[in-house]
Amino acid sequence: MAKTILERAKTAFYGKRYNDVITLLEPNVIQYRDSFQFYYFLGLACLYTGDVGGATSYFQRARQIKMRDPDLLTAQAALFLRRGETHQAVEYYLEALEYAPQHRLAQRSLDFIRKKGDEETITSLSETGKIARFYPMPHKKISIKTIVFVFSLFILLAIGIGFGLKTVSSYQTTSVRADLSSIVLDSTDRSSLVQKDGSFKYILTEHEILETFTSAQRYFQNYHDNAAQVEINRLLWSNASASIKQKARILMSYLAEPGFDSIKDKYTYADIMKDSDLYFDCWITWKGMATNIITTDNALDFDFLVGYDTRNKLEGIVPVHFDKVIEVNPDKPLELLARIANVGGKLELKGTGIFQSGKPLVK
Repeated sequence: MAKTILERAKTAFYGKRYNDVITLLEPNVIQYRDSFQFYYFLGLACLYTGDVGGATSYFQRARQIKMRDPDLLTAQAALFLRRGETHQAVEYYLEALEYAPQHRLAQRSLDFIRKKGDEETITSLSETGKIARFYPMPHKKISIKTIVFVFSLFILLAIGIGFGLKTVSSYQTTSVRADLSSIVLDSTDRSSLVQKDGSFKYILTEHEILETFTSAQRYFQNYHDNAAQVEINRLLWSNASASIKQKARILMSYLAEPGFDSIKDKYTYADIMKDSDLYFDCWITWKGMATNIITTDNALDFDFLVGYDTRNKLEGIVPVHFDKVIEVNPDKPLELLARIANVGGKLELKGTGIFQSGKPLVK
């Protein structure tokens, strides 16, 4: 039976052909959009090639799919360690140990940080490439047939041969992607930038389409994901060709879910009400109050009184939906982390986090 793309990528990874992994997986982001293994191995391949930006983005997407994977947490910790951010690395290693108390890499890494985690040592490890000793290396799964064969061979030879799983390929390219968002427009795309038939909200010239696509890529490279999303939306609602829109959607799949303190481009309620189509799938951190709270076994809904945290001014009312149940006090102001969504043609906030009384109710 032919191997899937992901299986082929794993084989390349175990052979330390990390650039081959990236080449195999990146064009298939849409197909594997909800696959934890896809983003985990793609992130690891970027990590081993030195593409920190790519590793960060793919690991963040993997964590959206599987929040409590200890191997992923150690991979993210290694990114912090590489940047010299030991405090954040320790937090991630400790969280990994919460879910897997015997996790050897997390234990070994924490021990190193405690004993030798000074800035000079870590900088030296990063510059020499020795920081890779802290990178996860998933174990290759061995089939039952292989186990039987090896065991039989061991018995027949009747000698104490230590059988180690080593890859036989030493090939590994050293090039690092200069452009993480290498979703380039080829000659076919550029020959037909405009879609002539249909009705569109934004009518852009060929120059404007190219400029908008380039801006989305540039914002993404600089971790301004909200700004990138706005440019992507501008293309999706415009007369840009189908191929341009397809590549814009692929770029969109790379955008990461932020935390309260990591959103670089913050849009107000007034900004979004001017032209909500431009801001769908962007993230907000707004302050206000919750009212009309409804909880079920696995969901929470309420109306969010935007800007009413001081009880002096109400900017607007927007429905909020959480795919989990948390306790919200309707008498206290809160800060909401949520994604802007279009539900049935109406604005809705898909909540992921709340700060109330100075403590996070949800991460």
